[in-house]
Amino acid sequence: MRRVVIAKSAEEMRKLRPAWEHIYDEGDHTLFQKYEWNELAARFFAGREEPLVVMAEDDSGIAIIPAAINIKKRRLTLLGEELFDYRDVLWRGGESALDSAWSAVLSGAADRGLAFAMHSLRREASPGKLHSAWQGFDVTPFTDAPCARREDVGRELHSRLVRNLRRLKRIGCEVKKYHGNHSAMVRRIYELKSQQGESLFSDPIRTAMLIAIINAAADDCEIFTLEAGGMLVAALVTFIDGQWRRFYTTYHDDNPAWAKHSPGLSLIHAVMEESLANGLDCDFMTGDQPYKRRLATSAVPLYKVSASAEALAERAGALAPAKAA
Repeated sequence: MRRVVIAKSAEEMRKLRPAWEHIYDEGDHTLFQKYEWNELAARFFAGREEPLVVMAEDDSGIAIIPAAINIKKRRLTLLGEELFDYRDVLWRGGESALDSAWSAVLSGAADRGLAFAMHSLRREASPGKLHSAWQGFDVTPFTDAPCARREDVGRELHSRLVRNLRRLKRIGCEVKKYHGNHSAMVRRIYELKSQQGESLFSDPIRTAMLIAIINAAADDCEIFTLEAGGMLVAALVTFIDGQWRRFYTTYHDDNPAWAKHSPGLSLIHAVMEESLANGLDCDFMTGDQPYKRRLATSAVPLYKVSASAEALAERAGALAPAKAA
């Protein structure tokens, strides 16, 4: 028995939800592969990314490829626009289901002459052991995701940051914690974030999308703040994802009165120490910024995945027997 289902809208994706959640629960995925997050991405970014989500199943396995077509760039990618740090397919069992899913996706791309481009494929294994789901694509280094792991830490990491936090508390700052259902704080953080430089969140659609994600994941979203007299001095939006705390969004006020005490970094360090003590590894997410390297004890490599339109058409042709079988 072989079945292929194609969803071209958020509404059509709903028929995939039971199978999607089953694969997700049984596999080693990040929260960016969750059904809810991908449906929201398909809904909010429908004017930018046309969903081309394919599920294929047969007697040996099942696969879901959360593909999309970037309308402006005219290329095939995976759902998530600029807000998903880690992307991948969902798959368990034999490779025939995966081949059938790719066949349907690539046939749709080949008909429109599209190339493929995506980041960031997260792999803790060496490049030579990359998931066979990406064989036939060009997989090249992109950047790192710095992290701090429990087994690497056995002491207070940065005493200066501990002292900074004490000073901040002495001059009136208070550390507070919220969950994702505190909508007013979530909106406040992203409103302030949108005003800083070339922030992703100056785009109201991205802000609305992320607020919707946080509402959907309220139990797994923990927000830490430094506040003083009603002012938000620093904030950190995190998600609990299995053994990981994902440090998704950071914010700090630019007032020089606070800057000399590094409020943002001091808050991140405090949350990191608390998380490690409570048995969670800390993921500082995509990017190799100096402050992340300062706190990290290791890093997970991330990769770019690409293929030309010609390569996609060739692979679609090679997989055609899998589709027809």
